[in-house]
Amino acid sequence: MAHPDLAPETLRHLKALLAIDTRNPPGNELAAVRYLDGVLRAEGFDPVVVESAPGRANIVARLCGDGSQRPLLLISHLDVVPADAERWELPPFGAQEKDGYLYGRGAIDMKHMTAMSLSVLLDLKRRGVKLRRDLIFAAVADEEAGGALGAGYLVERHPELLRAEFALGEVGGFFVQIGRHRVCLVQSGEKGCAWCRLRCRGEPGHGSIPDPDSAVHRLARALVRLRRRGLGAHPTALVRRFVELASRDQPLATRWVLRALLRPGLRRAALGLIPPAQRRAFYAQLHNTASPTVLRAGDKENVHPALAEAVLDGRVVPGQTFEDFERELRRAVGSGVEIERLQWLPPLEYPCDTPLFYAIESAVLRRLPECRVLPYLTTGYTDAKHLDRLGIVTYGFAPMLNEPGENIARLTHGDNERIGIDALTWGVDVLREVVEGFCTAASPQAAVGSLLDGLDGPAGAA
Repeated sequence: MAHPDLAPETLRHLKALLAIDTRNPPGNELAAVRYLDGVLRAEGFDPVVVESAPGRANIVARLCGDGSQRPLLLISHLDVVPADAERWELPPFGAQEKDGYLYGRGAIDMKHMTAMSLSVLLDLKRRGVKLRRDLIFAAVADEEAGGALGAGYLVERHPELLRAEFALGEVGGFFVQIGRHRVCLVQSGEKGCAWCRLRCRGEPGHGSIPDPDSAVHRLARALVRLRRRGLGAHPTALVRRFVELASRDQPLATRWVLRALLRPGLRRAALGLIPPAQRRAFYAQLHNTASPTVLRAGDKENVHPALAEAVLDGRVVPGQTFEDFERELRRAVGSGVEIERLQWLPPLEYPCDTPLFYAIESAVLRRLPECRVLPYLTTGYTDAKHLDRLGIVTYGFAPMLNEPGENIARLTHGDNERIGIDALTWGVDVLREVVEGFCTAASPQAAVGSLLDGLDGPAGAA
């Protein structure tokens, strides 16, 4: 029996969510939660709404299985980053279509996953599918500011709502081109967040007399040293696996460049041979990094300030601690610089030899047998950091069939964020197959086996 087409309903829900302004700050996710609550109750669910602060809300719904396997959690966040409407082709909260794309802040970060997860949940209930494990739907607040009022709040105050064996979340399921291969990325780890403040001090004085040892000059020299020296390279097991799989069956030159990234004596030369956008991504996956994002010094034009500060967005690869990061940072910036720790979220790395990862791989390859499905390390942070406290293995897989040339990273927090209608249609179909196959299998081995059926070769192959 053919499954119903979920694309029209998914598009309708996504448009409704994109039209709700949930910029964080201030968030106002409650408005989106009320929409989801209405949809879920109309379908016979009894969702739980948890308000963590005025206007800040989370919603969780559960489709019960027979309990023979532990639950699967589909998690997405409802808050979005700000958008400068003057720089957009279409209003960022207009939810308008143009040339086959749906525009809106949150289209790929990540209200599309909310809409797809909702559609899959409703479809399984309507069809009366017998599940071996509960399917949990969670749409949460505040991820863009660290998740303290969203997933973090639920984990701390209401862990019973989210406890699961596995979760599917963000920053994966899209496609990139690596050499001759079209690659579907599945986030299987993420760097730690080590936000900190550099502080340099100097003698105040009249600005008409240059002072090369002022607080501002000291800070400037420290940042220049940081730019030139960088922090240490620490290739993780996940990155090594990614490079090994991505380099297979590549032309000799491409294979050499990719594998040279793992060799200290060749890494710099190899990075220089990679296009700039991919070069920055590979560099960040291999190294601890510290990017200056906020500068503060002085409040008067003609006074050398006594204090100059820079906030750094530090990111740390799995296996490294904040203390490791701080030691590298001190060596890079030199003496006379104070370092204040602002926030630390530890890095994560999950195994890829699990039934859920195999289910993802099989569902994608069934449709695109020529592509590669690769685990990768994301350089940002997600709500997986909170879920990890409950022992949940989380993969970033919010599938969409984007064009390989589309710069998803730039669109995510950039101008004219959008998702292809066809990409969304493909994505919800894949998500349904993964979720239904995984949640109905009598055992993890059966989940893999059922999804491998028909993968002996392309349709019609002899």
